[in-house]
Amino acid sequence: MSVSKDERRAARRAWVERDVEWTICAIRIGGRVWVKRVSDAGALERKLGFMLRTGARSGLAPGMAEADDGSGTVRVEVVETLDPKLSEMARETLAKERLAHWAGVLGAEMA
Repeated sequence: MSVSKDERRAARRAWVERDVEWTICAIRIGGRVWVKRVSDAGALERKLGFMLRTGARSGLAPGMAEADDGSGTVRVEVVETLDPKLSEMARETLAKERLAHWAGVLGAEMA
């Protein structure tokens, strides 16, 4: 069963116009923790797991590759969701403050 061109265009348009949910996430690899602001926690978990399993090192925060026990196991948990109504500038400012807060609470590094 093939998908028509119009259906592909509609799916692409829906993806582009989707509401992005910015979150602060804790990334756990081995016994270490990092915090990062992301728009798609699931995609980040898949990306980091793939990079660790394949040995890719570019794009990883310092220490992530060393913390891996060789299994490529990554746990990403959302610790806070940012208000979607914030302007981009306000979101950036708030994200910096909340990243520092969560790094302190979790004893984490910035990713």
